[in-house]
Amino acid sequence: MMTIKNKTKAIFLLGAFFLAIFFRFNYLNWDQNHHLHPDERFLTMISQAMRLPQNFEEYFNQKKSPLNPSNIGFNFYVYGTFPLVLTKYLAVNLGMDNYNQITFLGRFLSALVDFLVVVLVYKTAKILLKEILKLAFRQTRQVQDDTIERVSLFSAFFYAVSVYSIQSAHFFITDTFLNFFMFGSFYFILKTIKNQRFILYLFFSSLFFSLALASKISALYILPLNLGVLFLTKTVFIKDSLFKRQSLFRILGTSLFIGLYLIVSYFFLRLFNPYYFENPSFFDFSLNKNFITSIKSLSFFSNSEVWYPPGVQWINKPWYGLLLTTFLVGLGPINFIVVLIGLVSLLRNLKLKIKNEKLQLKIKNFIILLIIIWLISYFIYQSFQFIKSIRYTIYLYPFFAIFGGIGIRVISYWLLVIGKKNKNFYYVTRFTLYVILLIWPLLFFTIYFHLHTRVEASEWIYKNLKNKSTILGERWDDPLPLPMEKNYGKVFQIELLPVFDPDTPEKWQKIKELLQKSDYYVLSSNRGWGSIPTVPSRYPLMSQYYQALLNDGCEKQKKIVGVCYKKIKTFEPYYYKFIKYPDNWVEETFTVYDHPIVIILKKI
Repeated sequence: MMTIKNKTKAIFLLGAFFLAIFFRFNYLNWDQNHHLHPDERFLTMISQAMRLPQNFEEYFNQKKSPLNPSNIGFNFYVYGTFPLVLTKYLAVNLGMDNYNQITFLGRFLSALVDFLVVVLVYKTAKILLKEILKLAFRQTRQVQDDTIERVSLFSAFFYAVSVYSIQSAHFFITDTFLNFFMFGSFYFILKTIKNQRFILYLFFSSLFFSLALASKISALYILPLNLGVLFLTKTVFIKDSLFKRQSLFRILGTSLFIGLYLIVSYFFLRLFNPYYFENPSFFDFSLNKNFITSIKSLSFFSNSEVWYPPGVQWINKPWYGLLLTTFLVGLGPINFIVVLIGLVSLLRNLKLKIKNEKLQLKIKNFIILLIIIWLISYFIYQSFQFIKSIRYTIYLYPFFAIFGGIGIRVISYWLLVIGKKNKNFYYVTRFTLYVILLIWPLLFFTIYFHLHTRVEASEWIYKNLKNKSTILGERWDDPLPLPMEKNYGKVFQIELLPVFDPDTPEKWQKIKELLQKSDYYVLSSNRGWGSIPTVPSRYPLMSQYYQALLNDGCEKQKKIVGVCYKKIKTFEPYYYKFIKYPDNWVEETFTVYDHPIVIILKKI
């Protein structure tokens, strides 16, 4: 087996970084300043309303600080403020403090922190894998080191081409910051395995954990993993071997380290997001009442009994919905299978080590097992929540990438064994593997090579529909056409159908009136027709109407509303020419923001 050379390593690593940069920093203005991501609009409005405090005293004063959302008209706010504050400070100093440019800057920072995750994945994989691949391939020390280097490079490549990470990096949202700081806190806690500079690495892990918390409260999910690693390395093990009889003194010592970790994290949290708290005193732990109320309100809306239109899509979503979305689009089918191969290989190797080494395991083996338990447990937990959104798994993708890197190495090893006497076969098939792994990322990325479907549809409407026509849209969705400079002097009357209202006679009287008087009906995404028919018990008539509107033709439409609309134009993402899943297989939030299907219908 050939070992990897420094020149080859540098080329492959630069290639992974190039892919990460290409996929993340290109086409950041994907919606041509139309602000078509609702969460972005919300964060942009808050960022615009923020003002820089006059001094540190004002910054730390929750009641007066102009950086606190509660003080600038946004009492409902469930995120951390650090990403917005950082963006605001940079926007003011770079002359970008306006509605369009601050969104672009926020997207750039999202892309930047997600690129840095690629670097962390590479470095983290090297730490984790130093001990676990020896038994699997029975290699010499030189080739073992080579294998670790290859897997680390593969892991960086795998994260660079992970589709959901690429998509998130194009949005000004707090999740990308959360992901970077969460994984950074884990990376530095891993560095504490070596006693050299232990306190320094503990300090940096605390710093990154606090920045993750300051970005979003969901950072708490990484805390059990971080503290678990700290406990294993400082209590369970001495000199890298299992220490069976623990002294009370050693356990107390570890408790002190954990306490120090939490204290330092709290200190930095007060520094980077003082607005989680009610009062400026560091010794007053009272949480911000508005923030607590916001979290409770969000929890209230996160169940099937409450009428909340964005939650309709989740009402009848099966428990495997999150797994399906991750498989189909988050990673893509082939990439998902590679992750699975890596995970199974890890579990198999750990089982063999337990059998052959009689439980004399290294620290890193226990940490690998802890990671697997944490990741699977969280994924199962999230799969059984009411909201099964891929958004809440973004911080699992760096770990998926490491498993994917192992999977690529395992497949490469199989190819080497199959073609051991034919090097050309090995190199060709391995290159083919990389190409296959790039297929879904490249297909997805075509959405940014073309105009946003809503922008394209708006241009078509201005060119082709009669001036002063009445166009129907839907509430809780972006109506079209979008305002554009080149509108050919045309003006349209826009009306909105209350499709998400309960199916009452009053609702249907209003819908019939609007359908009768309008000329066109524009479905600017599948937000309505993709989710409402999944709950026919709640929307019996609306479900029938969508079926008639999109599939059954005029007769059934006339029976329901007395008028008929017919499709005259459909705008779909370019990759739909090659792959298109059934509408209810993938959650709407993956498509609605940056590549929705737009359907234009005309009254006959």
